[in-house]
Amino acid sequence: MRPNAAPILLALCGPLVLSGCDGTVFLATSAVTAASFATTEKLPTDHIASWVTGEDCSSLEMERTGKFCRTEAEIAADELANQPEVAMPVFCYRTLGEADCYTDPEPGQDERLVR
Repeated sequence: MRPNAAPILLALCGPLVLSGCDGTVFLATSAVTAASFATTEKLPTDHIASWVTGEDCSSLEMERTGKFCRTEAEIAADELANQPEVAMPVFCYRTLGEADCYTDPEPGQDERLVR
């Protein structure tokens, strides 16, 4: 999914409107904005909002999830939810019917282990 470019364009073109005919301010502000977005995927205004609120604020995240700022607890919950499941080891042993499987090895049953 491609994020909406409106916040990025506003951040890049906003200084041009504010600077009038002075292109130096526009170029400097645009360079800072571009460097900030390229390295952190955040606009300078996102960094200011994060500093003021003490939360993680991001225009790009707002486009993805609809929420501009997230608390540390929300970030931790998202990271936990996105972790891949770890497969438990399975030890299966031949029986008269189907194989019986366990998460722990059965002592003394190595000869029946299904490989």
